[in-house]
Parts: sequence; structure tokens; C-alpha cells
Amino acid sequence: MSSIVQVFDEAAEAYENVGVPFFKPIGAALVAAARVKPGERVLDAGCGTGAVLLPLAEAVGLTGRVTGIDLAPGMVARASAAATGLPQVTVRSGDAQAPAFAAGSFDLITSGLVLFFLPDPPAALTAYRTLLKPSGRVAVSSFARYDPRYPQAMRVLARFAQDPPPPPQHHPIFESAESLRAAVLAAGFATATATEVSVRSDFRDAAHVYEWIASHGGRQLVSRIPRSRRAAAIATLASELEHPLEFETRIRIVIGTC
Repeated sequence: MSSIVQVFDEAAEAYENVGVPFFKPIGAALVAAARVKPGERVLDAGCGTGAVLLPLAEAVGLTGRVTGIDLAPGMVARASAAATGLPQVTVRSGDAQAPAFAAGSFDLITSGLVLFFLPDPPAALTAYRTLLKPSGRVAVSSFARYDPRYPQAMRVLARFAQDPPPPPQHHPIFESAESLRAAVLAAGFATATATEVSVRSDFRDAAHVYEWIASHGGRQLVSRIPRSRRAAAIATLASELEHPLEFETRIRIVIGTC
């Protein structure tokens, strides 16, 4: 199991489960931008706990089909449980880098806040193009702008961690809307459009910020903070982060059409 898959497997129980709606509104925005139609066949690559998967299921209806894949067993388990009673949904283990399906299997492929974690995002986009029908489309989301307090919080927590991981270095295609659009076009899509949405996250206090960071990819850093230093880390967050603790994050959505 790769290190990032292990991080999300360990975070699966807490993911989107600490009282801060974040991935669900972003997932709903991605599905809305994709203009999903009843009866469509959709692949959700890197489905997590179902933030994109569940609104997709509602959009395609009982005549459609949604398949969610993820490499983290804990995410697959939670998404499967969330999809109970939805016969149009299948969740299984699978690699978002190179999904194992026949060419031309889907009308739409979605990837919500996943593509930048993959080892070769341009190759993944090319693979998605192959899996789509001639009239198909891809819908991906990535971060456009963090609230300044989020990277500040990560820097604070790094001071308390043992051997903290280096800040993530994402592929250059995520530098701007234009670079991500260009990557989608280079993968063989005929058109690519970009939009942005905002999501606001409200926290009760610094301990809540800490809990939220530990519930997603930030767990890679938080897991390296010894239990004996956690109270000091939270106290430092409380003293150094600007209040009120309301983060606004900008999300970039790109839709590619064949």
C-alpha cells in the first residue's frame, strides 16, 4: 500500500465526519458542473467516502449506473455503506491512475480532489479519455486557492511533528486554470472549460481545526505529532491563527468533452 493510500485508509473513519462540511459541497458542485443526465454510465475515480458518488447516483437515477473505485480499503468500505439501498451504484477497489475497464465504457468520468495525488496526472487523463464513449466527458476538481490560515496551520503543526513530511509538490498542470485546461486538451479532449467555486469551513476552536486536518490528507503530518505534544500544538494554533476560525477555500473545476 502506497503511503498516500495508507494515509487515507487511516483517515477513512473520520473523513468528512468531524462536523465540517467540506468534501460533500465540493462534490455536489462537481456533479452540477458536469451536467449529469439520467441513465448515464459514470465512473468516479478515487471515490473516497462518496462525496461525488452519492450526488452522481441521484443524478443518473435508477436507469443509470455509477461505479466508484478507490485504493484505500477504509474508503471503499465507507462508500459501500453509504451506497446501501442504491442499486445503481457499485463500489470496488480500483486505481484512479489507470482504471481497469474496457475502452468506451462510460459517458462521464469524475475525479474529485484526487488527480493531484496520482503519480502521473497527465497519463491518468489520457486513460480516462480512452474509457469514455465518443460523446463522453471528464469532470475533475483541484484546489485553486487555500485560505492562508490553512498553510499557516500546517506550518505550526510541523513544528511539533517528528520528522514532518515535506510540503506536497503537485504536478505543474495544477498551477493554474489554464495549465489544467491545457492538460485536459493534451489528453485528447476536444474542449475544456474551467470554473471556480468557494467552500467555507467554520471551526469551533483550534482543537476543531486540528481534528479536521487529521481527518483528511493532513493526517500525514498530524500522525507524526507525539501524543505528548498535541496539547501544545493545539494551544499554539489557538494563539497564532487569526480569528474567527472561518476558512474559505477556492476549488477549480474543469470539464473536458470528447
